[in-house]
Amino acid sequence: MLDFIVEFFTTPAIVIAVVALIGLLVQRKSAGEVIAGTIKTTLGFLILGVGAGAIVASLDPITKMFMQAYKLEGFVPFDELVVGSVAAQLGRETALILGFGFLVNLILARLTPWKYIYLTGHMLWIHAGCWAIILHSLGLSSTAIIAIGSIVQGLYTTLFPAMAQPFMRKITNSDDIAFGHGQTLLNVVGALIAKLFGDPKHSAEEVKVSDKWNFFRDMAISMSLIMLVVAIPASLIAGKDYVEANLSGGQNFLVFTLLKALGFTAGVLVLLQGVRMFIAEMVPAFKGIATVVVPGAKPALDCPVIYPYAPNSLMIGLISGSVGQVLAIAIAAALRWPIPIPSMIVAFFASGSGAIFANAVAGRRGAIFGGFFWSFAGFLLSSWAMHVKLFGDLAALGATGVGFVVPDGIAIAGIIKLIGVLLGLGS
Repeated sequence: MLDFIVEFFTTPAIVIAVVALIGLLVQRKSAGEVIAGTIKTTLGFLILGVGAGAIVASLDPITKMFMQAYKLEGFVPFDELVVGSVAAQLGRETALILGFGFLVNLILARLTPWKYIYLTGHMLWIHAGCWAIILHSLGLSSTAIIAIGSIVQGLYTTLFPAMAQPFMRKITNSDDIAFGHGQTLLNVVGALIAKLFGDPKHSAEEVKVSDKWNFFRDMAISMSLIMLVVAIPASLIAGKDYVEANLSGGQNFLVFTLLKALGFTAGVLVLLQGVRMFIAEMVPAFKGIATVVVPGAKPALDCPVIYPYAPNSLMIGLISGSVGQVLAIAIAAALRWPIPIPSMIVAFFASGSGAIFANAVAGRRGAIFGGFFWSFAGFLLSSWAMHVKLFGDLAALGATGVGFVVPDGIAIAGIIKLIGVLLGLGS
């Protein structure tokens, strides 16, 4: 049963398919409409996943080139790896928090004004693991970990999408979908700060370009050129021998780098196509649940759902987020805190989203700041959590050399730890 719960809730395509199926059945659609809507919703999500996978596959070796080129060492900020590594000791608690927490989310969405149902499967798993680890560090029993963790999970998955929704309305110009991801806190804080000096009238999506540079307005071209400028110097500094021996499998290092840079853009284009197809089918299907099961409910979805609305901001976030990571690493080193290894994946997915949030309320200045702020604050937060051993001895639980970077989880874990210490729990 525990294996089923984990597999079900951590396989987003299955969750999405079931939600779409229920939504269409509740609306009493014809058999053909139910089958078509369910399959197309699932295919859209799978296409989105293929694009995300291609992006990660392209950015991972580029990140490793940076590490080699600039001789960087430290811990890997990788949430999934932390939770996966502690599964042998806290897998049962994580699975039950995930399942019961989802039920709490449904109950709260039904009974409160916050009508959000959190459907980002891997984030449900990450946060369930995060609560299990922090509560375990306080010396609580398994039963207490599950009970408290489920309540925290349900509250988090209900309230944080609500916190992000005013920004989502501006991003999407609708109230159909919500934001369900562990980066919400820094997205919102960055956008609120950016409002102090930015202007939404000057959107990054409306940047004017001279006719002779008009090709930059083509997202595929601009993304490709930016990634080539980022990747090729890192490859050259890392060196032919390193790249060909450790990354390319013997393929010429410059050819390999060129393909990875362009592969990133290809992945983004596939991802955006999947998002469009997914949203076009998911929103109408979800209305069945919103009408009958949880009246007025909105699906809280993964961060790529906002990318088609602001592609320029997304790329601005990648660039300014990379700068933010470098500065955060320099400060962490000066403070003698653990060094988080830079991540182009974080810079794209997290800082890109932070830039989109900030652009919606503060324009292009906001986009630059929002992307920078996410990586800067996020990496310092991750480093601090490792420095103070917020989650206890992760290595003893099996998570060696890795740490959390998800800001929502770290911030809430900090509050839980403070309450626990005040009550005389843990150390």
